[in-house]
Amino acid sequence: MAKDRPVLIIGGGATGSGIARDCALRGIDCILLEQGDLATGTSGRFHGLLHSGARYAVKDPASAKECIAENRILRKIAAPCITDTGGAFIACSDDDDRYIDEWLRACGAAGIPTEVISASELRYEAPLLTSGIKKAYAVPDAAIDGFLLTAGNCRDAARNGAVIKTCCRLTGFTVEDGSIRSATAVNTRDGSEERIDCSFVINAAGPWAGEISSMAGLDLPVSPDRGILIAFNHVFTKRVLNRLRPSGDGDIFVPHHHVTIFGTTSKPAKGPDDYEIDSGEVMELLRIGRDLVPSIEELRIIRAFAGVRPLYTPPGAEGGRAATREFVLVDHEKGGGVRNMLSVVGGKLTTFRLMAEQTVDILAGRLGVKEKCTTHRKEIPVPSPSAHKEGQALICECERIDSSILDEAVKDRRLHSLGDIRRLTHMGMGPCQGSFCSLRAAGHFQQSLGLSAEETAELLREDLRERWKGSRPVCWKWQASQSEMARRIYCGLLSLERTDI
Repeated sequence: MAKDRPVLIIGGGATGSGIARDCALRGIDCILLEQGDLATGTSGRFHGLLHSGARYAVKDPASAKECIAENRILRKIAAPCITDTGGAFIACSDDDDRYIDEWLRACGAAGIPTEVISASELRYEAPLLTSGIKKAYAVPDAAIDGFLLTAGNCRDAARNGAVIKTCCRLTGFTVEDGSIRSATAVNTRDGSEERIDCSFVINAAGPWAGEISSMAGLDLPVSPDRGILIAFNHVFTKRVLNRLRPSGDGDIFVPHHHVTIFGTTSKPAKGPDDYEIDSGEVMELLRIGRDLVPSIEELRIIRAFAGVRPLYTPPGAEGGRAATREFVLVDHEKGGGVRNMLSVVGGKLTTFRLMAEQTVDILAGRLGVKEKCTTHRKEIPVPSPSAHKEGQALICECERIDSSILDEAVKDRRLHSLGDIRRLTHMGMGPCQGSFCSLRAAGHFQQSLGLSAEETAELLREDLRERWKGSRPVCWKWQASQSEMARRIYCGLLSLERTDI
């Protein structure tokens, strides 16, 4: 395939980056476009669970089988991204025994191992759990870092010839004689535009997939589905905790680094970036969480955030919780559409590699490429954050991030925002939520990268705005005190305007 007409991949989440990696490993020239930083959409806005498949065993057995198979593969090829927490499905005193029996049979049929855990063992590990545990079963759930996974995919893709373009938003296609000939894109940082000639287009834009397909005159029935999550300031459970009942709101706790993430909900989204949350939604989720953790409303919350799921809902299909979690590959050549475009929608981060493999299998067949997929056995070169070095000044005490770790994070890449650094290092994700480390990081980069005073101030403004979005809906008790302290630091001592944050 000619270098001047590569395959164009739209979307820099787990699926798009996995497709880029698979293409590159098969020798297929490709360019990946992402409108923001990597994993800033759905892949960076979820609970961080590596599914065992047990959640889907009853209602979505095909999806459950995919999850357990990919769970085992990812533990081998992406081990630095995964924390092997294990998981537990917990039935409370008023939960239905018939559903429990059905769930056990379904897990067995899907090949998902389950093991009885005593209530006393669970409460020893997590004393905040309810005393009303009727039954509990261990499953091979784990925690996974979507930011590092996506960055690792792109690193390997780039090493093998792929071109990765972040902060680059697609604005349109040129379609001639039933095929896409080129795409236009705009750099979201400097406003520059470019044209990209392409031989094929793969639409992996998640909740934006419908908008992308419409640019080629196609109709792709994607229903954005919004879920909110809450982050607590400490880890209070060793395992992932799931409610053993039909899927519903507030049925999972995931331990992640130094925090615990609780969620989620399912409601129709206003659009693919419907991330705004109000305090009422948080309070309702906390009320549901009392069933497993009775004292949940007394715990310190450090932020709330929302993600949008790209559910495939063709005419007659159910949406929301009832929608399938299987992924769908849409070949737009069928029905007289566009000959050289595929869309991949639905699925989960756990199955991103399988989604990529099946997508690139079709692509390779169209392009006459004989190379087979190798992503199931080749390790992903994950950019593992460095450990804090003694003697180095700490930038972020919560996550033990020093200046050498920041320097490593910007090595071989342009600094666009402190959020870009956060996704690679976890700086500012702890209890202070950037109150201290945002200032220190901005000062460090001003010196190390020679930033101007205005560039440094803008780094701060943008970072504080993003941090405030998550703190605002949980601004009570301890987090209200934390937010007030941050306001006094930045608006009082540093004279930033309130409108800046």
